[in-house]
Amino acid sequence: MRDRDDIAPRPGFSQIFFAFVGGAAAGAVAAYLTAPRSGADSRRKLQAIADDTRETANRVPLALRKATEAARDAFNQALEKG
Repeated sequence: MRDRDDIAPRPGFSQIFFAFVGGAAAGAVAAYLTAPRSGADSRRKLQAIADDTRETANRVPLALRKATEAARDAFNQALEKG
């Protein structure tokens, strides 16, 4: 009989998901960088993607804060109702 310590832990969903997303991103970058277009056009497109990503990343903390407040309010209301 094998001990539980001998068995390697199985990857969870989040590990598999992030590995898939990371692989897809790496493939997209490789395809983008090897696509036949001028350097100026590539830089322009990369700058637009970076700007969009930065804008989205700046909105995340506010969205998380609002979601946290809404969850806390709902929890407190549920506690009050019993």
